[in-house]
Amino acid sequence: MRAERFLSILIIISQKGLVTAKELAEHFEVSLRTIYRDIDKICEAGVPIGATGGKGGGYYVMENYNISNLFFNKNEIEPLLSMIDSLKYVFGKNKQFNDIVLKFETLYKREKNENEKLNIDMSHFSMEEELREYLFLVNQAIETNKLLIFEYINRKMECFQRIVEPIQIEFTDGHWYIIGFCRIRKNYRRFKFVRIRNIKIGENFVKKNISQVEIEKIFKESYSDSSIFVKFIFSEEIGEQLSEYFSKDKIKKIDNKKYMVEGFFPNDEGLKRFVLGFGVHCEVLAPTKLRKEMQEYIKNIYYKYND
Repeated sequence: MRAERFLSILIIISQKGLVTAKELAEHFEVSLRTIYRDIDKICEAGVPIGATGGKGGGYYVMENYNISNLFFNKNEIEPLLSMIDSLKYVFGKNKQFNDIVLKFETLYKREKNENEKLNIDMSHFSMEEELREYLFLVNQAIETNKLLIFEYINRKMECFQRIVEPIQIEFTDGHWYIIGFCRIRKNYRRFKFVRIRNIKIGENFVKKNISQVEIEKIFKESYSDSSIFVKFIFSEEIGEQLSEYFSKDKIKKIDNKKYMVEGFFPNDEGLKRFVLGFGVHCEVLAPTKLRKEMQEYIKNIYYKYND
């Protein structure tokens, strides 16, 4: 608790410019003696706090000392600045984000370094302009508690209108998503940006009281309900690359030449396309139903090319 008070004292002094011991004592509900001891300890830690006496006096942080040095050193801040640079490209005209960027860049000046250690690209090759527009609209809807209305293409390539109470924007596995309550499906859903068409902002709604943990539980249960347990066999040639597609705990080497992967996967056409992406290096062992569906799927492809 004392360490937290030290930091809070320093932030208050830095923000206000000049603060009396009495003001600090009243703010933290401690004695003047405690404040004097705290200031002494902060100075011992190397933070240059000065003091002026008399009427209008108080404590202040000495000139040319940057409070940001308390939180990040140069090596720590470089990755964050690289992330900000990439996000500036994505968020474009989002005023709230640009205000944050301006404050960050004011605090942390840096020279252009041609040998920067971290380079992040958050753009999406297929919808760069749409992504910026979507992020702007979705963020605006979340901030003002307004509905989002759009057309959505599902896994079966069917297009339906959705009316969504947005909660947050998510970037995962290389894709951007809207997370929110779908009034059509009457449940929480995750909508991939690349499948959204003709998005617009609707009327106000009353935000539901639900935690992030509860939402994740709903998604997990929905995933389980629509998934099947699958066993794959992979050849030796592609074995070392499997960690790019599956978590390591699902990959088992069953002999010197083969690998097995097993787990739950969405039961739709996307799964078949995923399997075919490995070509001759992948075979479905189970379930039998999926194995037969793969045979028919491959036959249909063969007929298309059988002139």
